[in-house]
Amino acid sequence: MMFDSLTGNGRVWIFASNRKLTANEKEQINAKFDVFCKDWSAHGSQLKASFQIFYNQILVLGADEDFEPASGCSIDRSTAIFQEINQVLQIDLFNRLNLVFKENDEIVMVRMADIQSAYDSHKISDSSTFFDNSVNSLHDIRTRWEVPFSESWAFAKIKK
Repeated sequence: MMFDSLTGNGRVWIFASNRKLTANEKEQINAKFDVFCKDWSAHGSQLKASFQIFYNQILVLGADEDFEPASGCSIDRSTAIFQEINQVLQIDLFNRLNLVFKENDEIVMVRMADIQSAYDSHKISDSSTFFDNSVNSLHDIRTRWEVPFSESWAFAKIKK
């Protein structure tokens, strides 16, 4: 199960890289988040957090809010880590108009403006897995983060 160390109600923050991460980059990021998750706190109280990289490209931070809720300042600190990674590794984690799919076990990133042409050219299909990176809860990432494209909100953008 995703984030099996986080059992309660909680939040997630999802950032998709515009390219696959190298093994060395993943190691650097995981090391940074290992330290961050151990030290992350809100108003002086330790947060129960976990971090995972999925498919060598999607970075997800989770916090169990039954344990302690994240606050504005603590969220700002996590965002600063993602911004630092973004800058140091020269990747793009913050473009929310990049949609993420899995087709034939490969991650495919499509700009929102290009979704129709990607569909028409069969880069993505009805059965492609769509990652709904707008989900923000532990429950949702476990139950509706990866869905068939035809069942996603993004499919409404397709004109057949």
